[in-house]
Amino acid sequence: MKEKIDTILQIQEPRTLAQANRFLGSLGWYRKFLPHFADVAAPIHTVTNLTKPNRRKFKWQKTQSDAFHQLKQMLITEPLFLHYPVDDLPLILTTDASDIGIGGVLQQE
Repeated sequence: MKEKIDTILQIQEPRTLAQANRFLGSLGWYRKFLPHFADVAAPIHTVTNLTKPNRRKFKWQKTQSDAFHQLKQMLITEPLFLHYPVDDLPLILTTDASDIGIGGVLQQE
């Protein structure tokens, strides 16, 4: 898991409109799990939602940089990224089932 966190932390700030759009696009699936995603990403959207004639006016400023780093931090912390399991402790799988559904939780003390 540490390698995945390191990979996220090594993502460089976008320098172009295409890179900014690619970064936001890569978060598309995760957005439903990131609290207040739209609010945090709003500064980045302000520079990516340019009409075609204005695309050359792309300017990455401090507000976009702050949002970028906040989004990266959200990707590597709870609730999206769980704590590392402790190798010395057992894992506990708790399950529940009924006529209409099933559920399960993987826990560690």
